[in-house]
Amino acid sequence: MKRILVLGGGMGGVEAAIALTQKLKGDYQIDLISNRDFLYIYPASIWLTVGKRTLEDLSVPLTQLAEIHGFNFLQEEVKEVRAKERLVLTTSQEYSYDYLIIALGGSKLKPKGVENTLSICGSPLDGMQIQERFLELVERGEGKIACGFSGNPQDATAVRGGPVFEVLFNFDTYLREKGLRDRFELTFFSPSDAPGKRLGAGGLAQLQQLFQERGITIVSGKKIKEFTSSGVTFEDDTHVVTDLTVFTPGMTGTPILKQSDLPLTAAGFVPVSDTAQVNGFENCYAIGDSSYFEGPDWRARQGHLAEVMARTAAENVARQERGEAATASFREEINLLCIMDTGTEGVFVYRDENREMAPRGAWARWAKLAWEKYYKLNKLGKVPRLL
Repeated sequence: MKRILVLGGGMGGVEAAIALTQKLKGDYQIDLISNRDFLYIYPASIWLTVGKRTLEDLSVPLTQLAEIHGFNFLQEEVKEVRAKERLVLTTSQEYSYDYLIIALGGSKLKPKGVENTLSICGSPLDGMQIQERFLELVERGEGKIACGFSGNPQDATAVRGGPVFEVLFNFDTYLREKGLRDRFELTFFSPSDAPGKRLGAGGLAQLQQLFQERGITIVSGKKIKEFTSSGVTFEDDTHVVTDLTVFTPGMTGTPILKQSDLPLTAAGFVPVSDTAQVNGFENCYAIGDSSYFEGPDWRARQGHLAEVMARTAAENVARQERGEAATASFREEINLLCIMDTGTEGVFVYRDENREMAPRGAWARWAKLAWEKYYKLNKLGKVPRLL
């Protein structure tokens, strides 16, 4: 029996396992290994921060998904990948494989004092802590909140800013609903001169207009010196005082990959071709935040692209098993697609090589809410995949 290992239980890893069960018929064992026993719906976690979702709302048990779709789930911590030996080592044992799909996500850089911040793109418990701290300030009736993000100088794609914008706008909306907005100072910060520019001209204009309409202070173009218990200090020694700092650092490769014999970029990601195959290893694939590929400078690390790469990898494994060349490519499906929710409306952002758009309206928010329901139902096998 041939074994395909999928490392990681996030959006990319789960999609890969599901796609493999659909494309491979016969004597195959598909194992998904994850240290977490649930799939977490990160794109909807922005609503957790203002108490409009629970962790249970955003989680789908991996045991349930495995039973529905027919793959095996192993809750273990991956320790090392030995691609030349076709081995994966966990904290409890080692696994050999015929094919490997790496979907371990990424790690975060650790600027000085980052322990004084909380990240919406961190663990699910981070999201809960943001909620608790925010609602404590609401109960107090006043406060100073700063939200920001930074990148990785070694990789322009290693940044995740969209959720930070959404959290800040949802804070603003919540405070207005409670009649408390005038008693709170909201600040956005980023070392980038033009944060959000990868959204395109229309998306950037919408973003700047939202900041202006909502009276949110912007601090951009200043490098962060350190975070303290009282706020954020910048390179010019100016300081923004905060009661709550929400910050998403630039991304880097997961330490697990550094304990491997796979090729890595300077930022710690696994370089792949358009087929999602790891350079130099035809039976090994890397997808989502674990990977790096060449492309347009506006490309972003998003869940939907991780799923596209997952389906590409699964298709190529199936082709290899049929004795065909692994020629399926995700190249034509590279785009930037997101809905930036504000709590009352949304901005629908789309960008590819030929066009870009960023219309705004309540309909966009409803579309994101609908996607959340669809995504969960689709993974539970209750509705078919639409795209």
